[in-house]
Amino acid sequence: MAAERRGGRDPEYLMELLWRTQSPGSRGPRGALSVDRVVTAAVEIADAEGLGAVSMRRVAERLGVTTMSLYTYVPSKDDLLDLMFDAASGRPDTSDWPDDWRGGLTAYARDTRRVLLASPWMLDVPIGAPPMGPNNLAWMEAALATMADTPLTADDMMGVLTILSGHVLTEVRQQLTMSRATPRTGVDYADWDEVYRRLLGRAAASGRYPTLARVVAAITQDDKRGPEEDFVYAVDFILDGVDALMRTRRAA
Repeated sequence: MAAERRGGRDPEYLMELLWRTQSPGSRGPRGALSVDRVVTAAVEIADAEGLGAVSMRRVAERLGVTTMSLYTYVPSKDDLLDLMFDAASGRPDTSDWPDDWRGGLTAYARDTRRVLLASPWMLDVPIGAPPMGPNNLAWMEAALATMADTPLTADDMMGVLTILSGHVLTEVRQQLTMSRATPRTGVDYADWDEVYRRLLGRAAASGRYPTLARVVAAITQDDKRGPEEDFVYAVDFILDGVDALMRTRRAA
């Protein structure tokens, strides 16, 4: 039975909508549309023009129907955004993922980053609930499965997944933000390390930041690192911590 909406957004109702077990409402013509058609049209608009261009009216125009008819299938704009996020996530292809936990988690991070870079509007979707859609749960399953035969506890596994996923979101958001700012700043992503180090050195020379001055002076990076190198470095950093946690669990 469909969950009754009790003011606000009922999580059970949202999950039924994501899994397509929620029956369409009574308004509008039956059979003319489907939830999938509505979501596909919205994703196409977002891919072409960004999330800000998505509205129930624009989606209706794209489908050649009235705006009110959309609400028969998708009750609200917020619901549409959740449906779009899950649809754009797709299903993970783990066929080329390494069998070891570290290689598997690295592949998970790499592939989720690829999905977000392909549809950057996903970062603008407000997250109002934990992952509940079939595609997002498939990604969680794939990541957790890489840790299934490790000494990590269930809490550890969920913690690792949360931290690694958060890193991916942060890194992609930073990369996109800095890339979009290049026309304004005149500085490419790969050049920011050197520019920032020089500016920090000037600020640290005041003597107000002795530790910062020492660290900046000790940095010896000569080559320019792009977003890919920065991403991999941080993933390795996180997984080194996971490795240490595993040793602790084995010792216990």
